[in-house]
Amino acid sequence: VVTGGIVTVKDSSWLMSWTINRQPQFRQQPKDHCLVWVYALFTDKPGDYVKKPMRECTGKEICMEWLYHIGVPESEIEDMAANSANTVPVMMPYIDAFFMPRAYGDRPKVVPDGAVNFAFLGQFAETPRDTIFTTEYSMRTGMEAVYTLLNVDRGVPEVWGSVYDVRDLLDATVKLRDGKKPIDMELNLVEKMALKKVLSKIHGTDIEKLLKEYQVI
Repeated sequence: VVTGGIVTVKDSSWLMSWTINRQPQFRQQPKDHCLVWVYALFTDKPGDYVKKPMRECTGKEICMEWLYHIGVPESEIEDMAANSANTVPVMMPYIDAFFMPRAYGDRPKVVPDGAVNFAFLGQFAETPRDTIFTTEYSMRTGMEAVYTLLNVDRGVPEVWGSVYDVRDLLDATVKLRDGKKPIDMELNLVEKMALKKVLSKIHGTDIEKLLKEYQVI
């Protein structure tokens, strides 16, 4: 079971997020155990179920807040958090700083307007289209600084534009289903008829070829 990425609970007072990566996460992890990463950004605000700031909560209480947000019946939350989970709280202020809400202008440009002999490098400088928390981000800001200040006639490597590439989106869709084709989902009679109609419409087209190439159909 995987989430395919980080799931953020937008209406959480803590702005809680969670993710389940491919299991096992550790070599000695029992096969019937599932490791879940749960974190939050607003650690100073009371929770929606546990009326305490996250930074003051025990592991059990953090688990209870998470179980509440994923829809576990309230009558089962405390027992499940106590007897079916082992939650280890950790404070990580430096990494949380990466993901705090911000607006354009909160971080300086790599080379500020008018600057001729200094630049800002790393995760807290602003460079277009890229996402922080990667080695590439730090390297790209360094290249941008050097090329700009020294007038090097070379372009900084373009950010991978997967969000705009339908091929990458199709591939990710199949990967999220552990390689299972979306058309193999359980469908009712009406949905099956609609799918059959759609497939007949794209038969012999480039769309069909593309969907087959990425194992969507």
